[in-house]
Amino acid sequence: MSDVNHHPPGRSTPTAYQLQAAVLAGRVLDAAGNTAASLESSYDQLATGGLYRSQDLQAGHRLLQRAHLVTTNGSTYIPTRTLLSLCGLPDDVAAELLLQELLLEEPPLWLYAAVVDDEVRWENVPQADQEALEQLLEDAARREALLMSLGRTLDAEQLADQGARGEEFVVELCKRHLIERDRPDLAAAVNQVSLRSDQLGYDVSSPDTTGHRHRIEVKTTSSASAGRVEFFLSRNEAAVGERDPAWSLVAVRRNRDDSLELIGWCSSVNLVPHLPRDVSAQGRWASVRLSIAMTDFVPGLPLDATT
Repeated sequence: MSDVNHHPPGRSTPTAYQLQAAVLAGRVLDAAGNTAASLESSYDQLATGGLYRSQDLQAGHRLLQRAHLVTTNGSTYIPTRTLLSLCGLPDDVAAELLLQELLLEEPPLWLYAAVVDDEVRWENVPQADQEALEQLLEDAARREALLMSLGRTLDAEQLADQGARGEEFVVELCKRHLIERDRPDLAAAVNQVSLRSDQLGYDVSSPDTTGHRHRIEVKTTSSASAGRVEFFLSRNEAAVGERDPAWSLVAVRRNRDDSLELIGWCSSVNLVPHLPRDVSAQGRWASVRLSIAMTDFVPGLPLDATT
């Protein structure tokens, strides 16, 4: 995942009252934008039945900015399309979606401890945050669904970021391999093709010193212990590897200090015995989590195999 801006210390989940104030502040914004002076004037004149003061709406506006739902152009505040769409929804739905947007922009540290293995562990949610969630969503199942959705989204973002870093790491290793062997001309031909398409079945294209081109699928994992490497493999990646003798899988370990380390590589031949079988034409597998023995990986890069 790209770098996450966690909840700043002392900043708890906004209450239903604060979220509703933010929704009202969002509805004041014109699609073309407003100046600070015009917003303050609108807040003063907004009829809320005495429920919200101008200061509450100003605080709500700051909440929208934290959620990146308001942009600035000079001295003008402009609502994003997401905010305009959100403000057209019923109050309770708009408040819930606003909270999702905010928590995705500023994930609280407790969220990573609260959502584990498709389960919400409420004992890891601070009491003040639990109470704020209960105010917004009375139904316990909806509260749990909200946290599960946030956890899965953040996990997917982290995995995507981890994968991109691993691919960049392997690109640099391939270039260094060729430069150290006096082939800087071939190092210039190393490409991270996943930036152009993620449907090719491999991530990196690199020649070895003979000019023979290798197609490398990179798997970056933090689950590489007890002598095994765990990662997900798509059907397309497996199919490409099975057909292409120049295809190989390179495994990279992400350590606890966030550093990356090359585990090694293996050919598709080593993977085939671990792949699932289709139950029927309608029951074809699409993705599988594999657990491969460390001994199935050759140390170094596949470029070493022919040099």
